[in-house]
Amino acid sequence: MQIAYIIARDGMVVHSSTYSDIIFDSELEILQVIWKAKPTDSAFKETYLQGLSFVQEVQPVMLYCTDLTIIGPLEREQEAWLNNVFYGKLHDAVKQDVFTAVVFTEAHFKAIITNYAATEAVNTQDFMLFNYFTDRAEALHWLESVKKGQDASLFPISLHI
Repeated sequence: MQIAYIIARDGMVVHSSTYSDIIFDSELEILQVIWKAKPTDSAFKETYLQGLSFVQEVQPVMLYCTDLTIIGPLEREQEAWLNNVFYGKLHDAVKQDVFTAVVFTEAHFKAIITNYAATEAVNTQDFMLFNYFTDRAEALHWLESVKKGQDASLFPISLHI
């Protein structure tokens, strides 16, 4: 499957629809999913599968930013699909830990804190590492610092005693 991509000011547009934009920042190696409208279940899956196609066919990506500020929380079925189907496919493609910054509104954050209740254990994936933000710039800064930390680990350490 041949995929055409558009270069946008903030990076390469991997996918764009009524519901979402997926943008790849090649300098920072961050794939962003920016939700523009509450998606149908099929549009939700299509967006993530388009991102997965990019990761499989063009470039493995370990840094992600998902911006939920416009749409609010995901539906339980959407979260279940991510946990039970998508994350495994993503891990098969990149074979490394995946860092994801999730951005939502202050009200969404407060609702999560206020309504938090211990629930039964969710099938979590150890290779998926999440951090939560109310500002996309802060989220991207965190991902950039993760990348710098990964890049630094590639250099040999010399000890001067």
